[in-house]
Amino acid sequence: MKIIKLLFLIILFTQTLFAQQKVGLVLSGGGARGLAHIGMLKVIDELDIKIDYIVGSSMGSVIGGMYAMGYSAVEIEEIIISLNWEEIISSEISRESLYIGEKRWQPYSIFNFNLKNGYIPQLPKAFLSGNDLTNTFFKITFPSTTIDDLNNLNIPFRSIATNIGTGEIKVIRDWKLHQAMRASMSFPSIFQPFEYNNQFYIDGGIKSNLPAEVAKELGAEYIIGLQTSTGLRDTNSLNNLIDVLDQTINIGVTQNAKKSELLCDMLIVPALEGINLLEFNEKERIIEIGRLAMQDHLEELKKLPKKLKIKHNISPKNNIDFSKIQIIGNHYLSNAKIKEYLSFLLNKTYSQEEISKAFKNAHNSKLFEVIYPEIDKKGNDYILKVHVKERERKQLGLNINYHTNNESTIGLTYEMNNQIQKNSKLLINMQFGTNNELNIDYVKNFGKHFGVYFRIFPHITEYKLYFYDEDHKKISSVKTLEAGSTGGIGIFVKEAFIAELYTFGFKIKSYQDIGSYDKREFKSYGSGIKIYHESVNDAVFPMRGAQSLIKFSSTCDGIHSKNWSKKFYSNFRFLLPINKNFSTEFRFEYGSYFKESRLNYFDPFYIGGIDSFLGLNRNERSAPIYKTNALTLRWKGLKRVFLDFTFNSLNLGNTDTWEFSERNLTHGFGLKIGYKSVLGPLRLAIAMDDDKHIYYYYSFGYEFDPHVFSRK
Repeated sequence: MKIIKLLFLIILFTQTLFAQQKVGLVLSGGGARGLAHIGMLKVIDELDIKIDYIVGSSMGSVIGGMYAMGYSAVEIEEIIISLNWEEIISSEISRESLYIGEKRWQPYSIFNFNLKNGYIPQLPKAFLSGNDLTNTFFKITFPSTTIDDLNNLNIPFRSIATNIGTGEIKVIRDWKLHQAMRASMSFPSIFQPFEYNNQFYIDGGIKSNLPAEVAKELGAEYIIGLQTSTGLRDTNSLNNLIDVLDQTINIGVTQNAKKSELLCDMLIVPALEGINLLEFNEKERIIEIGRLAMQDHLEELKKLPKKLKIKHNISPKNNIDFSKIQIIGNHYLSNAKIKEYLSFLLNKTYSQEEISKAFKNAHNSKLFEVIYPEIDKKGNDYILKVHVKERERKQLGLNINYHTNNESTIGLTYEMNNQIQKNSKLLINMQFGTNNELNIDYVKNFGKHFGVYFRIFPHITEYKLYFYDEDHKKISSVKTLEAGSTGGIGIFVKEAFIAELYTFGFKIKSYQDIGSYDKREFKSYGSGIKIYHESVNDAVFPMRGAQSLIKFSSTCDGIHSKNWSKKFYSNFRFLLPINKNFSTEFRFEYGSYFKESRLNYFDPFYIGGIDSFLGLNRNERSAPIYKTNALTLRWKGLKRVFLDFTFNSLNLGNTDTWEFSERNLTHGFGLKIGYKSVLGPLRLAIAMDDDKHIYYYYSFGYEFDPHVFSRK
């Protein structure tokens, strides 16, 4: 009986002890693995455990910050699963989101380097800017957007970052929550270091991945540690750059985490082996792994204090009106210009969605590497602080292209923005390899979303053309040298269209390469009009949108010549998505010289190839009049894989615009697989024509002409 009473007293004492203890929750980093915190928090919510302090590092800072501000674990799960992490991490600007003025050029570089002192290329500090990550955190934390003391959240919170300049731990308390999250998530070499008050911060896990000591300093007497980093892997598991980088970071992380683990009264380590730090496509599975790991500690968890059934959400007004807008960090662009891109008016109310959209649109201008909001409240007034880091005005772009016929080209593009004149762009594009080119493209805009512009486009190009026999085999080739210049005045109207009146002059000289060929020369001058519209979401693998280019010109073969020719070219494509993964594309292309002239022979339309007609070799056929139709079913697979099935037809003519001869009608169909890699687009295709002849195509990098709109 005495023993029973003694046991009862011990149990009562233990429960009383736990009831008096302050419980601290410590959430580690781990990239995508850190999503396991959500599963563990779901168990904490189910048991109504009272949490007094939260400390988070890296992904633990994100999940912990959301929980601290008042989100339940289920709400956090819904938000995290709804996000497209691949897009957020990449901060990639969708083609359809570009300003219409930027759509004058097709993509011209795979890599871009900032130029130090105007000419020395610099490697970036990281692969990704993290701009969309910062703005996503702003959206998520909007209910606490004016809180600048993290003690004032629903649960007192600390975020951990590492000062890259001093190597010291930064325990963040007096920042805005979205800034604290972003600083702690700055994984080295992946995301740019986060700048705050002229200091730069990287991932908190570098110095303290499981910051139990911070929870102890806050006053936590019972610490629950959630450890989602995987420790060191064996060498057989280091398969790629991300794995090696992860392992490099984990060497230091493992050492500092061991000390912190000793401070934890309960340590939860989910079974996350084999999941890397960027594997966000496994988010549901990772969350479930975390939940199962937490359930293994149910009996111990049930002894902890229970929370009150009261939830204190921190919410500002649904709509905010700004009494002042402050720009921070700009060097080249004026405050007025940045405000113009954001389009905010003082004393007008804006919702979170409107604020986020405005910053997204400003980033789409390609003038900013980073642009994100911070909102302060002074009395009843709201002050919008706009943090910016401008893109370098001078950049060097690199493109490497290798395609069918074993042709390869290296492209270098020197880009200057807003230097020669305000709202101007200069591109000096050089191509070396199978084709050699020098293109100088200068545009000066008058206006932002709509207005007028003028263009100057001198160029010189040396390219090779092959001749094929009836069996589609090469029999000879000819080299052509073209030099000329185009000048134009145009208008651009928001996302609707670009239209340009232009004049041009050029000289073409053809000479022998392989086989016999008579040297020929031709000079021509003319003028014309061109109209362009584009709303596709990707230049190479679009799933939705439309694109159209129309050019009409009148040309003579000499200044005093009366021998005039008219040239017309049009290209239309429409993409209608069926669902998330399937889309149909219809393409129509038509070109004509209307009547026979010398220009037909020197500057004809070239047809055939992976981006033209599937059923001919690249540029195998030329004609003064042609028409193609193509119908494509496109499937978007996992991890940026695309699969196309295309049926197309080609009709060639000589003198009549519409009455094509049936004997010149050709059909083709093909299968194309593409992969949108970080090194550029990769495409492979196989096709067959009416005679059951098989064609193979391959292309790496950007194969198309970036100056297709600029040319005559």
